[in-house]
Amino acid sequence: MYEENILTGAVMILTFTSLLLTYRVLFGPTTPDRIVGVNTITTKVVVMLAIFAVIRGEYYLLDLAIVLLMVNSVGGLIFAKYLERGGAID
Repeated sequence: MYEENILTGAVMILTFTSLLLTYRVLFGPTTPDRIVGVNTITTKVVVMLAIFAVIRGEYYLLDLAIVLLMVNSVGGLIFAKYLERGGAID
């Protein structure tokens, strides 16, 4: 029970910091700032999915978290390559 409360608190902190990062994604001064913000939010969502999997005992959520993390990594690389080749930078 005590461990569940700690994990629930961790999810609330991750949710709060993700909401703070939403500002950077929406109003970031440059495109790379926005990309880093989206990648960070996605990484936090992966951690939250892993915590939910432990709390609820539904370990198929770990598979979903792993897939989301892979998509996040590839997406970040694609955006970086796009910007390297002269993509639109604010």
